[in-house]
Amino acid sequence: MMNCREVFETGLLYHHYANTAYPLTPHSFMQYRINNRDEIRDFVTGEWQKADALSLYIHVPFCKQRCKFCEYVVLEHTDEDIENEYVELLLKEMQMYSEILKGKKIVGYDLGGGTPTKLSVENLTRITEAVRRLFDIEPDTVFSVETTPVIAANEPEKIKALYDLGYRRISMGVQTVSAKLLEALGREGSASVYEKAVENIRRAGFESFNIDLMYGFLYQTDTDFSNTLRYAVVLKPEHITLYRNRYKGTKIESEAGGVSIYKAVYQYRLAYTILTDNGYQANVGKNTFSNVPDDYGTSDYLTKRVIYGTPYVGMGLGAQSFGIDYLAYNLGAAEKRMERYKKAITEGRLPIQDIYRLPQEESIAKMVSVAFYFAFVDLEAFKARFHLDFCQYFRDEVDFVLQNKLMELKQAESAADSPR
Repeated sequence: MMNCREVFETGLLYHHYANTAYPLTPHSFMQYRINNRDEIRDFVTGEWQKADALSLYIHVPFCKQRCKFCEYVVLEHTDEDIENEYVELLLKEMQMYSEILKGKKIVGYDLGGGTPTKLSVENLTRITEAVRRLFDIEPDTVFSVETTPVIAANEPEKIKALYDLGYRRISMGVQTVSAKLLEALGREGSASVYEKAVENIRRAGFESFNIDLMYGFLYQTDTDFSNTLRYAVVLKPEHITLYRNRYKGTKIESEAGGVSIYKAVYQYRLAYTILTDNGYQANVGKNTFSNVPDDYGTSDYLTKRVIYGTPYVGMGLGAQSFGIDYLAYNLGAAEKRMERYKKAITEGRLPIQDIYRLPQEESIAKMVSVAFYFAFVDLEAFKARFHLDFCQYFRDEVDFVLQNKLMELKQAESAADSPR
């Protein structure tokens, strides 16, 4: 077993692949895999009896085309017939889970992708109405959805329909405003498109608007990234989220070796300076910056998943679920195709590709890894989730990061605050 320094140095060596995902490959959990397909439904049903509250993630895997930096489960060049068929299958999967989750409080909901807004208004309506009908959504849960600049600019009626359906947070992927880099990455975008998209989002009524930006590309200069940041600020979103390109599983994976960790760290620090100078706040290392006081800037689904380890069910092609003591990936996660997902649902089975019965130490590792999306671990939330003292459980690791000034230990400043 490696000591703390060896783990840290290995992470630096493989910085292109090490991120907040855990495990980095499902093969790491093969010893915990449930291999008997007939056991899965009963196991999942039993697992969700342990939880009082959870979040939902609904995955729409369609995109006009796959961007070269994308590693996710995406189907490109699809037509309306395929999209209609997928929604029918998705609704059947949602019905299966509604029986398992009956009476459970839903405290977060994301409609993500892919590009959810590639679907017709009719299909977006069917999905949203099914969410409300089939699950016990807590009244204060904020519905969140993703779009692209091109769709938001050219299909304003769709953006307005989403607001009318009850979505109150919307996220749009700009990624970069460098025309040269956009072309190299296989992505559409221009100043006129971005500005029209923002106009339509605001006109629809959205007051919680996030823009995604990416950094750490081989051919992305610091000037390119600085220009993108300053342009995003001018668009006046409430939130700006930074994503470092990770390369694993993408069409540009071969470029990974050309990007040093120093470049990635410098570009994050550049972003931190520019964004905080313009009124956006985040603790150092956090991905999402917000100009709204006391607002993390992320969706309810993600915020509760990251801070509190709130379990979640993912529905749709390749979606991930994390229960109290299990992790699962839906069919389609590996091959990025719909056939096996369709077959399972047609046969009345949960469309699960891989499912793992996790020992507590692996559930802990999953929660803590994801927590670094916000660049902190809430010690009280950890204790509530696992009934353990974080600093005792990770005694050697805490000593290492404190001694090397990689993290700080902050105690609660008031009864309402949690130590981190």
